[in-house]
Amino acid sequence: MTFNEKATQLSQKIDEQLLPIINKSGKVKECVYLDLPYYTNIGDTLIWRGTEHFLKRTGLRCLCKASYQTYSECTMKKITWRRNTPPCKKILIFLHGGGNFGDLWENHQNFRKEIIQNYPDNQIIILPQTVFYNDESKIKADAELFAKHKNVTICARDKKSYQILKDNFQNEIILVPDMAFCIPQKELRKYTISEISGSTLLLKRTDQELDNSINYSQYISQKQFDTHDWITMEKNYRVANILYRLIGSRKIPNFIADLFAQKISQKTMIREGVKQISEYESIYSTRLHAAILSVLLEKPFVFFDNSYGKNSSFYETWLNDLEEVKFIDTTKKGI
Repeated sequence: MTFNEKATQLSQKIDEQLLPIINKSGKVKECVYLDLPYYTNIGDTLIWRGTEHFLKRTGLRCLCKASYQTYSECTMKKITWRRNTPPCKKILIFLHGGGNFGDLWENHQNFRKEIIQNYPDNQIIILPQTVFYNDESKIKADAELFAKHKNVTICARDKKSYQILKDNFQNEIILVPDMAFCIPQKELRKYTISEISGSTLLLKRTDQELDNSINYSQYISQKQFDTHDWITMEKNYRVANILYRLIGSRKIPNFIADLFAQKISQKTMIREGVKQISEYESIYSTRLHAAILSVLLEKPFVFFDNSYGKNSSFYETWLNDLEEVKFIDTTKKGI
């Protein structure tokens, strides 16, 4: 299967899985999209952009987009305080996808639980997530809270996450690819660098999801290579600094931060990610979305796992039929 065929296949799969869930009541015409990634991880920004393209295909009118830091001002007005109407039960709530369902990135999980508790009458769809818990006792507590809401759909991003959710949660669980595959490839190509450097990049994450026990260089055939995380996470990134100041300011309304993030930050982040991937001839990555972006840019790559199996499970679920992708299992000797 070619990269283009794979991107098309997974984009269609998203429609096949999600559109029936959205249309099952036939009454939903409006939505909000919450927990947007107002930070420097290009991968989450790609998910965000893909979700926006998907929302356009649904025909829903999106009333509000916000992060967990900015949501209260716009959402509380538009969902529960619409003029001359009772709290609107027909507004569908989308919660951002990614790799933070569980107890590793608790700000986002806590926000999801807050939304589920605060809006018991609204349909809620948690977009494709990888699931991981360090403390398994927290799975039971989360499952009990989620079960109190009768109209929550949780999208698993890979088969392993799907099984964890099916084994523990009573809500509707479906298997859905990453939302970044909804981005049209032509939109990304306008940012590519035409003159490839000929160099090799190891895009190596630097956070708690990195497996520090692995010597990645032993698996790279080239003697000389550059090692970076996402470029936006390595330097004093001006756009992000402005956004953080807007979010943290008590004098500036939240909608200003939302506007800056959605009109300036998102586009800038995606442009930087495409430039970073496209300028190298060879890509090795420990980040899932460096792999997904490489698929969308039709660029062969070599893929390593993260610390808890997120990348390997995604690869086995969706990407293992791509001939130009190599996944290296570092647990096997003699590779």
